Amino acid sequence: MQQKDAPMFALDAFASRGNCDLDSAEALKNREFDSGIGRIWPHRHEPMPEGVARWLLAVRSMNNDDRCTTYPGSTALLHHWQRDQDRLAACEMHPQEFDALRSSFRSSRSLALHKRDAYEALRALLPPKEKRGLVFIDPSYEEKDEYRRIAQAVTDAYPHFRAGVYLIWYPLLPAGRQRELFRALQKSGIRKILRVELEGNGAFGDTDRPMQMQGSGMLIVNPPWHAAQSIRISLNWLKQVLCPTAGTARSDWLVPE
Repeated sequence: MQQKDAPMFALDAFASRGNCDLDSAEALKNREFDSGIGRIWPHRHEPMPEGVARWLLAVRSMNNDDRCTTYPGSTALLHHWQRDQDRLAACEMHPQEFDALRSSFRSSRSLALHKRDAYEALRALLPPKEKRGLVFIDPSYEEKDEYRRIAQAVTDAYPHFRAGVYLIWYPLLPAGRQRELFRALQKSGIRKILRVELEGNGAFGDTDRPMQMQGSGMLIVNPPWHAAQSIRISLNWLKQVLCPTAGTARSDWLVPE
């Protein structure tokens, strides 16, 4: 999207704290990062797809080269890639998470931090004046109705901002709750929804536990024309590094154009 000089807007609807301290007691308790960035970091000096390299370069810029102790969240990455003409808004409702977000980033003319509900923000901040933009949606899905609410929020926002690119993250669970999100968006009337998934099939946790995350997925509404092929290349590389024997990678159209 940044291949054009025109300004763009980015909304991080569920910003959380912005960064994750991998040396914190919370992170070290379950060491989830070992099966993610912990497997990727040793390859940082090796050739890799352009999409992965750009992301990993951003991660490296926030760490010493010997080890990764700070893992950037979506707000940190969006802010890292932000150009002078772009504008970013990050929303977080939880008081402690918002305080952490505010301690990491200062509000400015080009970066607005909002202590507000994500669903309300999606209604209030769209469409942006820039006419071009990215909407990143990654809730915790701790509430059972979150999949339905996300689908409804995107369905409601889309008519007001049809030109926007919407990124909707979801966990891959043995319980298969993400299918509720799929069904709702397939009925929404929104076209051109790309589905991207990387499933570990046991490489990331015990498959016997219905709520143990086995991988991650992303729905992309209105992906840029060149994105699908680039994503497939990056996804295959990630599969080989993260889960080479058991994992499965998927990139297809949930809803075609």
